[in-house]
Amino acid sequence: MTRAPLTVLLAEDDPQYRATIERMLAQLGLLTVAVANGKLAADLLQDTSVELHLAVTDMRMPGGSGWRVVESARRYRGASFPVIMQSGEATYSDVYRRAEELDILLIAKNDLRTLLIPAVRSALGLDNRPPT
Repeated sequence: MTRAPLTVLLAEDDPQYRATIERMLAQLGLLTVAVANGKLAADLLQDTSVELHLAVTDMRMPGGSGWRVVESARRYRGASFPVIMQSGEATYSDVYRRAEELDILLIAKNDLRTLLIPAVRSALGLDNRPPT
């Protein structure tokens, strides 16, 4: 039995980072809906007819920050909807504190290549998912 691929909402304003993350997610067999700002991501999260399983967001973007993405995920997708935030500002303790309060994983952009794939696998339960 073939399962439908899981879909990840990716909110990242930098085209190079966005393309890199899309390639990483594709290696896991995931579909990606990529947008370039927080407002578009928040709008997609509000539209519950769009099936999404995870959001990966940058923190600082035009048109609404990653915090707006997290708030929309919680409001429209529920408290258990997984969100991973990646940011160049991840070294600041107040950013980590807020991520912890919102129960999201925060990854520094310079750690993206080593930490994103394991984080996505964990968030989606891919290690426990039967093969397709």
